Amino acid sequence: MLRNTLKCAQLSSKYGFKTTTRTFMTTQPQLNVTDAPPVLFTVQDTARVITLNRPKKLNALNAEMSESMFKTLNEYAKSDTTNLVILKSSNRPRSFCAGGDVATVAIFNFNKEFAKSIKFFTDEYSLNFQIATYLKPIVTFMDGITMGGGVGLSIHTPFRIATENTKWAMPEMDIGFFPDVGSTFALPRIVTLANSNSQMALYLCLTGEVVTGADAYMLGLASHYVSSENLDALQKRLGEISPPFNNDPQSAYFFGMVNESIDEFVSPLPKDYVFKYSNEKLNVIEACFNLSKNGTIEDIMNNLRQYEGSAEGKAFAQEIKTKLLTKSPSSLQIALRLVQENSRDHIESAIKRDLYTAANMCMNQDSLVEFSEATKHKLIDKQKVPYPWTKKEQLFVSQLTSITSPKPSLPMSLLRNTSNVTWTQYPYHSKYQLPTEQEIAAYIEKRTNDDTGAKVTEREVLNHFANVIPSRRGKLGIQSLCKIVCERKCEEVNDGLRWK
Repeated sequence: MLRNTLKCAQLSSKYGFKTTTRTFMTTQPQLNVTDAPPVLFTVQDTARVITLNRPKKLNALNAEMSESMFKTLNEYAKSDTTNLVILKSSNRPRSFCAGGDVATVAIFNFNKEFAKSIKFFTDEYSLNFQIATYLKPIVTFMDGITMGGGVGLSIHTPFRIATENTKWAMPEMDIGFFPDVGSTFALPRIVTLANSNSQMALYLCLTGEVVTGADAYMLGLASHYVSSENLDALQKRLGEISPPFNNDPQSAYFFGMVNESIDEFVSPLPKDYVFKYSNEKLNVIEACFNLSKNGTIEDIMNNLRQYEGSAEGKAFAQEIKTKLLTKSPSSLQIALRLVQENSRDHIESAIKRDLYTAANMCMNQDSLVEFSEATKHKLIDKQKVPYPWTKKEQLFVSQLTSITSPKPSLPMSLLRNTSNVTWTQYPYHSKYQLPTEQEIAAYIEKRTNDDTGAKVTEREVLNHFANVIPSRRGKLGIQSLCKIVCERKCEEVNDGLRWK
């Protein structure tokens, strides 16, 4: 029997709308975890909550989960009673989503059941594309491990909540795969530091570096930082807000309301927090992973080997080179190619390219990759040592093109969602996350590149980004980020800043 206790409170706000607070109680017995579906769909007033519920697998996505979320999101998109969607995990704070269930895919591949593997990736990537182009706000709670497929569920949403438990990474190089789920589209666009030519994006994709919640926030991988203990209250608050009259959940105005509601629950960064990458390390990443200057992985390795800088920088370059030598050589080359292509393409083409690449790596007709073998080694056989790669030769351009392109004999496409749109830039990401280095550069150069001899001070830069732009006013960490950029990328000339 279900008993609902309803408490309604009419609350005023500066938006001139009313909110209704409901408290739900139930006497329904709790389902045994083994009986529960892998994804739960519940209601929080005018919000809809999607909860990943496969805790024993750290919420690793399978085809059933992707398919059910895709279909339900299509229904939410058409519903007049759904204002926004919350994505979260029943397994927090241990994991949000540890990735796709590629161990099952590897078994399919060994059994020559390639149609099942392709369906798995079609369902997952169709969900990624749907989320990326969803017209209503989606808020993702990245409370715990957020890797691979978990990045795909979060990186395309405008509101990406990191916590003290977040562990973010794209570790596909270790299993001979590639940074998929549209990450090679997203990272070149949203990463805040050392990324003017997709350097940090490429670094994160190739190294599989694990990033904490605070660092994910500073890098733009998350839009907000909220303590794990505040997420339940935030969920309740998000369920209370509704668009004012003459607006709908797809309006920019309502997205702004969602952002301000999240801001009410933002937590300070840890007291002893120090950003993971010093200026010297950022310089190494910027110099060695420059997409416009590196056509091959060998170019990057040479840059790391020959890096000239401080002792700290040289040591970091050597550390990166050593790490890359443990990764799949063919996967590194494929990842570089995908960053090159997807960083300048639109989102639909980028995710389709991921689908073609995944299908080709599963079938592996030309024996160029070791995805299935390495996945079995690491995830099925649970080997602790890196897989002993045998495919070490440099791939020809034609081979890379073949791997990342569709095959006429293997037709496939993304599932159709309700939005039917695509774009080259996210419409809301930049409004609600920390500013990128490129934005700061544009502001400084606009102020100083004229004939009046105008100058801009660091204080003016901090004030502009921390106070002038409404959606970022008083945003956590914004002054620290601006200081990092000004210190590393600017020089003082006549008591003002000039971009180097």
